[in-house]
Amino acid sequence: MKFEPTLHKLSNGVTVILDPMDVATDEVCICFRTGAGDEEPHEYGITHFCEHMFCKGTPRFPTVRAGKDYIADNGGSFNASTSLDYLKFVGRIVSENLWVLLDFWADRIQNSLFDTNMIENERGVILDELRRSLSKNGVKQTMFVEKKLYDIEVPNGEMTLGNPENIKSFTREQMLEFASRRMSSKNCLICVSGKIEDKNELLKKLEDRFNFLPTHNVEKKRRWQYRACTAHNLMPEIKNDVIEILFPCLWPATLENKYQDTCVSKFEQKLRETMYDVLRSDNGLVYGCGFSNRGDIFSPICGPYTETAPENVARVVALIAKAAHDVYVSGVTEDDLRKYKNLSKLSRANFLENNYERCRRNVLDWGYFNIAHDFYRDCEMADSVTCDDVMKYTRGIYDGPMSIITHGPKFDGDLQQIWKDNFK
Repeated sequence: MKFEPTLHKLSNGVTVILDPMDVATDEVCICFRTGAGDEEPHEYGITHFCEHMFCKGTPRFPTVRAGKDYIADNGGSFNASTSLDYLKFVGRIVSENLWVLLDFWADRIQNSLFDTNMIENERGVILDELRRSLSKNGVKQTMFVEKKLYDIEVPNGEMTLGNPENIKSFTREQMLEFASRRMSSKNCLICVSGKIEDKNELLKKLEDRFNFLPTHNVEKKRRWQYRACTAHNLMPEIKNDVIEILFPCLWPATLENKYQDTCVSKFEQKLRETMYDVLRSDNGLVYGCGFSNRGDIFSPICGPYTETAPENVARVVALIAKAAHDVYVSGVTEDDLRKYKNLSKLSRANFLENNYERCRRNVLDWGYFNIAHDFYRDCEMADSVTCDDVMKYTRGIYDGPMSIITHGPKFDGDLQQIWKDNFK
């Protein structure tokens, strides 16, 4: 199956990526490059609240049920989401009804009622969503990391959903004003991955249907400043200690630096394998291990991740440090690279056959680099990686400004010193 997405611009500035596939369905994402990370503190939660209201009703489909039944009757489903970076309206539908889904979302984005009674009803829904979110250990851990690494904190809440005070205070006028200010043709992408009968006809229909979007520029606001630290998040309700060892990238996340990132990923593959052998197979200390990804496009950080019993934390950190240093010294071998390149064949086939993943990757590369995903370029880049370049671009990361964040029962120990004592 081929991957030949094409990038287009509508006359009002909307970006369109069309990714034809020989399948019977279409994956759709209408994405605005704005999210919770662009909000001021008094606005925390407003993008997410607007997302809910865009799903509530229009004069054409005045109830939630009317909209759901209409799309279901046409062989599709839909959803919406808010992240730190994006506001997304998505869906999947049988290919003969692709336009039904696109027109449906255009109607919602253009004509949502933001009915005051629905807004009041939705406050309770979002407050319940917030309570549920704050009870999840993963959310608590993320909030702790954001506070310690970036000095970002939302009292009684979290960044995407906001806090109860904000949720209770937003008015219809505030939400409409915010949406009109943050949603524009200039920061909008329409991506379709799936069966596309006639590109030109689809582009013409999109041109006519989405010409209602305003054309002002929308600037991204968030710039997170990383600060190295060691901290323990006391969570007596969980039995294991979660360990995150985090390092900032040494270069900006740009298209020009993608080869460096690809090289570092091969080091991480080797380290992940070594950690598994040492921590699980040899010592029986953990069930699994991998890599955390924290931060965002402006402040990307990542590093080893695992969890273990509290009494094993110091030993696990010491073993990870030794493993990282061993890979630093021995490097990634030609045999390693050959294995990783062979493994990639399966993941590449899975990608080419999955229109959800193709759509997602197109959206991400537009968000990062303003391009459609260049699958074959990335394959050639990954295949061209050398052992020398893996170590060249990894040097300086794992002995750089490190943070060690742990979450779980009480733990006492100088993990930074333990790392230094063993990373040699």
